[in-house]
Amino acid sequence: MLWLIVAVAILIALGLALQAATKPDHFRVAGASLGLDHSRTVPELLPRLSGTINGLAVRVDVPEPNSPAVRYRIFYPALGMSLRLEKETTIGRTMGTLGGGDQQVGDKAFDDSLRVNTSRPDALEKMLTRDLRRRLVALVEHYPEVVVADGEIELISTAEPTAENLITTVNDLVLVAGLLTANRPPPLTRPQPRPVVRTQRPAPASPETGAAEESPAPAPRPAAAEVPAPAEPQAAAAPEPAPPPPPPAPVETTGLPDGFFDEVFGESRLSFEADDRFERELEGADVRLSGTVKQSSHYDDRRDFSPTSGTKAVVTVAQIDNDLYGKTDIDAVVYLQGKRNLERGEMVRFAGKLTGVDAFMRNLFVSDADLTGG
Repeated sequence: MLWLIVAVAILIALGLALQAATKPDHFRVAGASLGLDHSRTVPELLPRLSGTINGLAVRVDVPEPNSPAVRYRIFYPALGMSLRLEKETTIGRTMGTLGGGDQQVGDKAFDDSLRVNTSRPDALEKMLTRDLRRRLVALVEHYPEVVVADGEIELISTAEPTAENLITTVNDLVLVAGLLTANRPPPLTRPQPRPVVRTQRPAPASPETGAAEESPAPAPRPAAAEVPAPAEPQAAAAPEPAPPPPPPAPVETTGLPDGFFDEVFGESRLSFEADDRFERELEGADVRLSGTVKQSSHYDDRRDFSPTSGTKAVVTVAQIDNDLYGKTDIDAVVYLQGKRNLERGEMVRFAGKLTGVDAFMRNLFVSDADLTGG
């Protein structure tokens, strides 16, 4: 009897092992169908898909271990405005009626389904074609957690990540991102001053002929007595307002590779690529930077960055060129040990550990920092 029990146990174990070995890897199957690269994070071994579809960058991953949620991110060219489109809720609708900032576009189905916040409502209304409005309404009805921002569509879904669901969801998000790209508004431009056109007053008409009288040519003077005619007075041109002076260039940047700011925060760099590089190479690096203080405040017992009181400062440490926005500040969010009284515009040097980058917001984060003086 004992041998029979052992044999049954062995058969059950072999069956379970065979089932595990033949269980389909939904992420791998979906990646092969979509043309995306399949990989796993280290050391958690969480699945990840990345690549491009129709020229748009796509990233699908599981953000946390033992979590049923799957995060989808589609990156498209930025529209040049602050933007957040999400499903309208009862609370959001109430806030909108009380002046909470929800913008209406005049399409009842769209206005009832989506909550809209943007810095360019006129431009957004023009780009929202009938087809795009219909697609967005269908998107938030099918995926209530989706958020459409400037340059990125993000969805954290708890639906079962079967290969079919992964493929369908990615295709739905890519379709809307493509429509946003195709209907993007023209970039903001600075108005050009009108040129000043000076017209010469015509000579008075002759009472006899009705034709304009010609002024007799002045008799030539001797060369020695020639005196230059006084210059005709001209209206003084209004001085152009002087642009605000840029913040002083950092005098100290160590611990970061050459070209770090342009490569990680430049307009051609996708944010998920910056995240990947940070995870691989830069997390926890000791850095020494300098720049001008934009703002600072004290905090107490901020355990996620420091176990004691300290100072949180936003310091502009670099500038990069952007075709749309011109000079763009790169700010370091610095958590300094101890309470410091820092003034806006003050030049500071500091050293600490690089703990994060946010390519979209053009920020990097430095913790356990201290001022280095000088």
